[in-house]
Amino acid sequence: MATNVGLDIGTSAVRAAVVQGGKGLPVLKRYGQVSLPVGAVSAGEIVEPDTVRDALTQLWKTAKLPRKHVIVGIANQRVIVRRIDIPYMSEEEFRESLAYRAAEYIPIPIEEAILDFVPLEEFTTPDGEAMLSVLVVAAQRDMANTVLEVLSGVGVNPMAIDLQALALVRAVVGVGIDLSEGARAIVTIGAGVTQLTIVKAASVRFVRTVPIGGETFTRTLAETLSVDFQNAERQKRRLGVLPDGDPSEESDEGRKALTLEADTLIEEVRGSIEYYRSESGGERVSSILISGNGARLPHLANRLGVSLGVPVEPVRVDQGTIRIGKLGMSESELAQVQPVLPVAVGLALWGET
Repeated sequence: MATNVGLDIGTSAVRAAVVQGGKGLPVLKRYGQVSLPVGAVSAGEIVEPDTVRDALTQLWKTAKLPRKHVIVGIANQRVIVRRIDIPYMSEEEFRESLAYRAAEYIPIPIEEAILDFVPLEEFTTPDGEAMLSVLVVAAQRDMANTVLEVLSGVGVNPMAIDLQALALVRAVVGVGIDLSEGARAIVTIGAGVTQLTIVKAASVRFVRTVPIGGETFTRTLAETLSVDFQNAERQKRRLGVLPDGDPSEESDEGRKALTLEADTLIEEVRGSIEYYRSESGGERVSSILISGNGARLPHLANRLGVSLGVPVEPVRVDQGTIRIGKLGMSESELAQVQPVLPVAVGLALWGET
């Protein structure tokens, strides 16, 4: 693998990781991030192109990023992911028929979508018919074009647009987490959206994007306490949510409001896992890996695990098969970016799998 740049355009910041391949383990050589003002990116979509372009220009300058081999990630509700099972055919044959087959499953006019797919597995039906399971991805063309136009303004022509969910799995596999048995969920709580990715045997089986993120909690608290956004952001990190129990019994109105919002998100996660279970013949999700800036909310991970009855553990990118180079960061600084590091690293690992 060459030296790749993984670019994560998030709701609250733009982030980039430089990963160098070659002999031995990939090495994380550089990491940088630049904050975005509220509203520049909303729910994973660029709303203020000029603002995002200026932030990217600053990111490239301060982090000294290469302009080649850039992979940018996308994650929003205008990206649709569906698993379909079809009679076995070669990947070349499926690609030729992709537009025709996707039209049945994708709620976007095909002429307005950018289509791609990821083969998952081959299997045989009880009747002996050979089948192929495929993950079909459709992104609305105008949304993707906005991303490309912003990057063009920075002098960057990305070699790939990747689904953040796929990058996350790449990062998780890269840090040596065992995905060989059973299904596990990766819940990434960003500022604007939450991504739920269910993985089995190191491949993505289910993806859903929920329009609830860290900013949702902040706005809820701001409305409840009648304070401004910045004040609510500070209080949110102090109050957190109830680790368990009934939020209606909580006397602190701020924590109660945050806990009720947390329960809304948890029910979305629960519903998605149940849907996957029904579609997969009853397969159980054995554990949850959690990441993202929104996952910093005190006790949210604990409440998620208690509510769903599964163990929850954080994703870190310094545990297994990727090496951390000389980033010029202290241990505490590295720990601070761990919740948001996996997406950028996974994007930079594009081409490894």
